[in-house]
Amino acid sequence: MLHPVPATTDPAQALRWVGARAGVEGLVGKSVWASYVGGQASGWVKWRSRHATEAVVMGVTGATPATQALVLGRPQAGRIRAVGVSLPLPQAVRMAVAPLLHGTGEGMRELPGTVGGLSGADPVLYVPVEPEVVVEIEVDQERLEFGRHRHRPRVRRVRGDLTPGHLSEHPG
Repeated sequence: MLHPVPATTDPAQALRWVGARAGVEGLVGKSVWASYVGGQASGWVKWRSRHATEAVVMGVTGATPATQALVLGRPQAGRIRAVGVSLPLPQAVRMAVAPLLHGTGEGMRELPGTVGGLSGADPVLYVPVEPEVVVEIEVDQERLEFGRHRHRPRVRRVRGDLTPGHLSEHPG
């Protein structure tokens, strides 16, 4: 389904649209004369609105420190349900969260591709950890979409002041 989007040459008007229209996650800026050229740098700039929320760490994925990411969850119906996989962790965050995580003793588990990315994506393998650490994440939509984050969240910091019991079932 195609959805036409409004266009303007007034930057102030464009910024008023973000958050005012349901589902608008950001803006694309380009020269009025620039056309899109697939697979090439076209001079277009994308800006996304960012929101902070919290998630419970359910596991760790990635084979090297540079690729390590967290499997993130939220409370739902009395349990922690996977809602996404973070971007790779910055070193400072990795060093802060690592000593707080405790493995469950289970082997590798698998998330369906729809939680870690798009429909049809390969499953994400991860090492499960006890769901006891809460992290602050940066997302581009305040609400979950189809039970998951639409894009991979960025982990900002460990929330040592919160436990999973502090999180409501509805983020935002």
